[in-house]
Amino acid sequence: MKRWTIVCSLSLLCLSGALAIPETVVFMPTANLSSPRSVYLATEQYGVPRYYSQTRTRCLYTQLMLTERFDFGIDFVGLDNNQPRQTLANARFVLTPESKRSPGVAVGAMGITENANPTFYVVGTQTVSFGRFHLGAYQQGNRTGWSGAFQTSLPFGLDLALEYYRFPSGDAYTSVGAGRSLNDYMYLYTYYSRHSQTRDGDLFGVYLAFTPFRLF
Repeated sequence: MKRWTIVCSLSLLCLSGALAIPETVVFMPTANLSSPRSVYLATEQYGVPRYYSQTRTRCLYTQLMLTERFDFGIDFVGLDNNQPRQTLANARFVLTPESKRSPGVAVGAMGITENANPTFYVVGTQTVSFGRFHLGAYQQGNRTGWSGAFQTSLPFGLDLALEYYRFPSGDAYTSVGAGRSLNDYMYLYTYYSRHSQTRDGDLFGVYLAFTPFRLF
């Protein structure tokens, strides 16, 4: 029982700190502009690969995009009956949109809940001819972390990403992911995240996102 508690805690630690909305195949916050006046919905299931049936965690993510530069949302982590549940809020504001000469910059907060300190961040995004780069810095209390990611799209519609995420807690993950649109309304993404120290902290997940619904 103690072993499974540790494994579940590691997986929840990873995903509970992340922003709900991935930039297609990137989980870290980005400085990309949103679809204004719309609602984003997504569902995810993840767990430790070799103990997947015992450690899987199901999530529901929501995000309200009021303008192209400001959005906020609520994440429901651990919807399974056998998992501890978390309800987390997040918010993001794009200070400067990306241009051809300079990267976009955004600030925000995530993991906002009664039982923990939120994580504040600043991130930058820059698009080049062969893909897109993201870089971020994070602070939770007196602890800091950082992340970097690269994403690209192949001609036949497959999106690929490589990402490194070091949380303020000290846990670090290297992730690879692939995704593509199933139709005009749904996007499927799968990923594998390798923990820097223990294979019991590795994660495998499947993510299904829906096209933002325009409110008005």
